[in-house]
Amino acid sequence: MPVVSSRMAKFRFSNRATVSIDQLVWNFLSSGLVGRMTLFDIEVDDADLGYRNIRAAKKPTEAEIKDGLEALWLKYEPYADTNFRKDFARDPDPKFWEMYLTVHMLDAGKNVRPRSELPIAQRNTGPDIKIIDGERTIWIEAIAPEPGADNNPDRVPDIIPISECDIAQYAPRREVELRITSALESKREAFIRYQGKGPVSEEDICIVAISGLRFFAQSATSIIPCALSAVYPIGELRAYFGQEAGETVNDAYDHSTEIERTVGGPIPRDGFLGDRYPQISGLIWSRRSIGCFCIKKHDLVFVHNAGAHRRMEPHWTDWAGEY
Repeated sequence: MPVVSSRMAKFRFSNRATVSIDQLVWNFLSSGLVGRMTLFDIEVDDADLGYRNIRAAKKPTEAEIKDGLEALWLKYEPYADTNFRKDFARDPDPKFWEMYLTVHMLDAGKNVRPRSELPIAQRNTGPDIKIIDGERTIWIEAIAPEPGADNNPDRVPDIIPISECDIAQYAPRREVELRITSALESKREAFIRYQGKGPVSEEDICIVAISGLRFFAQSATSIIPCALSAVYPIGELRAYFGQEAGETVNDAYDHSTEIERTVGGPIPRDGFLGDRYPQISGLIWSRRSIGCFCIKKHDLVFVHNAGAHRRMEPHWTDWAGEY
């Protein structure tokens, strides 16, 4: 199992997980891009360990990942910042998320503006994705938050391999929610700056796209995504049992308006109900990573902001889930 990032867990590929990559790779090989500057055709002294492993592609799975990423790059290059490839080499995770999301929007038929069509002053600044949707402009700012500093008691904990632990591990939902709210807060401040100095207008739609790829295993949930319970007052799920053995009468989520922190006061959990994020129309959530993005069906979830000044209409695209 190849290490695809120095901060990421190891991933195992299966035949089912690569069902969509054949066509992507064929498009790449037949496109004429071979012989030109590709995503990995660059030398960076301080390149990430995972980047170096994939670039070398000594194992079949690493070669599959590399081909899949080059296929994404074939579509994404006109929309990339000038220094995208160098930034990707040094820190692949956030740049992968930006590229993956843009290509998904293109595949969904959205009118994404290439960098060449933007004013020169905006080509390497401002939000990551600009979409022209009829008479309106939609901006998407992408972020892939870290699990947290090593000395942070609310850091998303590492997963202990089953071979090293014979007891069940709890799902760190609270810690993941804190990373989501922190990312959302930072991008709210970014959009405020963009609206003050350009290029974002107060009439534009602003969306924050948050990736859980750096803690993809820890953020797995069976019912509702962590991104939903981070911004709406949804607490713990409780099951109510009857008198008969094994009889489940009902289950329901607690009402909770705060996310507790080990140090400092709690964080509001109902940010999308009030006026905390009026600039943000909603958030996109995904757990796709460099190790598993070739799975055919995407996992992009959209959470609407009930308190937004400008709301997105339902079913704008084919979300994997919408709330």
